[in-house]
Amino acid sequence: MRSLVVALPLIALTAAPSLAQSDLRVTLMTYNVENFFDDQDDPRYPNDRETLNDAAYMSAKAAAIGRVINRFEGGEGPDILILTEIESEASLDALKAALAPSDAYQTKVFFDADPNRPVPKPDFRGIDVAILAKLPLAAGSTPESHVIDLTEERACDEDDGSVGSTRDAVQVGFELPNGDKLTVFGVHFPSGRNPTVCREIAAQAIRDLAMDLPSDQTVMIAGDFNFNCRDDEQASLQRLFAGWALPDQLDNGCVGNGSQWFSRENTWSYLDIITQRPGAVGWSADMRTYRLVINDLEQLYFDQSVQTLRPKKFRLNENNPENSGTSDHFPVAVDITR
Repeated sequence: MRSLVVALPLIALTAAPSLAQSDLRVTLMTYNVENFFDDQDDPRYPNDRETLNDAAYMSAKAAAIGRVINRFEGGEGPDILILTEIESEASLDALKAALAPSDAYQTKVFFDADPNRPVPKPDFRGIDVAILAKLPLAAGSTPESHVIDLTEERACDEDDGSVGSTRDAVQVGFELPNGDKLTVFGVHFPSGRNPTVCREIAAQAIRDLAMDLPSDQTVMIAGDFNFNCRDDEQASLQRLFAGWALPDQLDNGCVGNGSQWFSRENTWSYLDIITQRPGAVGWSADMRTYRLVINDLEQLYFDQSVQTLRPKKFRLNENNPENSGTSDHFPVAVDITR
């Protein structure tokens, strides 16, 4: 019974509100889906065999992640979905097929980063950022992939692979219901194994790209920022995005909830962030609606060692695939209103 006493407040505090979607509001979700590898060996990546999934694993994981996404907003699902740790288009297609209805997500963006390109190379595991959306591309808009160069900072040389490597960012321009333009950058910044400076370089690079866009469009950055709850990390994040709309929950003093349990320091952190460029015209993110999305018991397990509920990683239970977990992150979402 003690675990129930701990569990109920977390679920109650983080459940998404049920709001009717309309042409005055769209929803954006970002979800780290934890090494969503496909069932095919990619010879370009020497580590691929270590994480190669079979078809049953891939299907069950897609179903588990899909349940969480499908239940969002009383079954509506998000309008824009940023996905981090997607290996391939096959992985993305498997997840898209698990969404209901899958054809609602008319826009699919995935760039297969080439590990054989010159430095800076992509993540050595072969994980990328992908975007699915119910919104169409804005007129004249072509999705872009941005390489983040960390090679000038020696402290960033090794932890995510070869010299200065991290995940590429994805930029997509969407047409909002009234014809206005929303540009979204999907990101996955260097991991917590890297020094803070590596995340700072990545965040500044994408922030500068966002600031250079025309002022007549709403611009957002969303994904796994990997800035944890420590004071120095939060101070860096606030400095880099001074003037930007950031959720109040980020600076939780390492005592509040978060999208991932930061095991190295046994604290919660909102590693997954959604932020908006200053000066939005017409549409803007309502940061009061920034929230964890917890709607499936398979997202949770009670860790006796630290006496807290944590995200339940997906590990296939062959006897009962629906009892296999989901991911080591909770998704977060926000409403964008006009």
